[in-house]
Amino acid sequence: MQFSEDLGAWVARQRWYAGKSHEPRFRVLDAQSAEGATRYLLMDDAGALPTLYQVPVALADSPMSADAVIAQEGDAYLVDAAQDPAFATGLLAQMGVDVSRVTGTRILTGEQSNTSIVFDEDGQPTIILKLFRTLHHGENPDVTVQRALSNAGSPYVPRFLGNLDVEWPDVGRGSGVAHGTLAFAQEFLPGVRDGWAIALEAARERRDFTQAARDIGTATAGVHGALGAVLETLDAVSADVASMSGAWRRRLAIAASEVPAVADRLGAIEAVYAEALARPWPRLQRIHGDLHLGQVLAVPYGGWRIVDFEGEPLRPMLERAIPDLPLRDVAGMLRSFDYAGAVGGAEGGDRWAAACREAFLDAYTSSEGSVEIDTVLLRALVLDKAVYESIYEARNRPDWLAVPLAGIDAALS
Repeated sequence: MQFSEDLGAWVARQRWYAGKSHEPRFRVLDAQSAEGATRYLLMDDAGALPTLYQVPVALADSPMSADAVIAQEGDAYLVDAAQDPAFATGLLAQMGVDVSRVTGTRILTGEQSNTSIVFDEDGQPTIILKLFRTLHHGENPDVTVQRALSNAGSPYVPRFLGNLDVEWPDVGRGSGVAHGTLAFAQEFLPGVRDGWAIALEAARERRDFTQAARDIGTATAGVHGALGAVLETLDAVSADVASMSGAWRRRLAIAASEVPAVADRLGAIEAVYAEALARPWPRLQRIHGDLHLGQVLAVPYGGWRIVDFEGEPLRPMLERAIPDLPLRDVAGMLRSFDYAGAVGGAEGGDRWAAACREAFLDAYTSSEGSVEIDTVLLRALVLDKAVYESIYEARNRPDWLAVPLAGIDAALS
């Protein structure tokens, strides 16, 4: 009993714990044997939707780091096994990756939704493994999409190396079990910087970022073109439009209930949605789903790579895995330029962001693989993204709430 309480308390302190808007209520759903560890599947059913967390636990004579310690057992420590090299290397081997040359592992800091582990081969970082902390039934979209793009030879994503799935009890399914993705591995790109860091630096110094914005637009179009060619595409029928309309309005209702400024703009936002929903929609396909400057990596002398195809963390997993509008990715990147300009803080941020948006759109629309830009539909998707951002900022970074609210006002004007 005490260990379960310690485990739940440790999970609630982690950056990847998604239930910060409610008081958690954890129970151990399953405990599974793993390489040098026990994998605990911890259910938090106190929120609007039950959420399942993966916590591998190992026994150690001394803590690898203070934040890895879950509990103490006599003179030993129960620790997060993700920081244990033996456990991490064992995961990689289970994916069918050759680990004979692995010489070291380390956890990447700053990860918010999952845990990323970098592996050195012969002293050089070559592989990165993403350990999903939140588990869902079905293959994770990050795996489905990156594997498809890698197999298609796309130059805009890292090379995919393998993935690992697991089953767990689920009384809500006829079979009594669910299955999903635990982790996957891909090529590690040394020396990269994420687009957010580069753009924010440029925005603060008011340096030109339009060439980078163009290159990101070209990469986005290339990814859309490849996904449309190798994965399922669908005509947008009335049921699809109704489903997405419902998702827009659910997010809007949540935002209006939590952010008074959004409630004040409810009627105007709904009018834009209604106009977009009445138009003919383009064909649906797999997309990135949460595209922003933090999801693109600048490779030294190697262009840009797009990563993290898991989709928006607040969207249900089933919703993230179905064909969607490529313009959702376009809207996400446009909002990201606005964020960089606003957070940069110097005078002229609006003009800096506007130049980036124009360069991105120009490159996207002129590149092979892009979809036609319907400005009415794009406006609605920009609004939906800003509404989503307002929920996130209100819950996690209230000081930043003005950024999505300014985006909503700009879209409405």
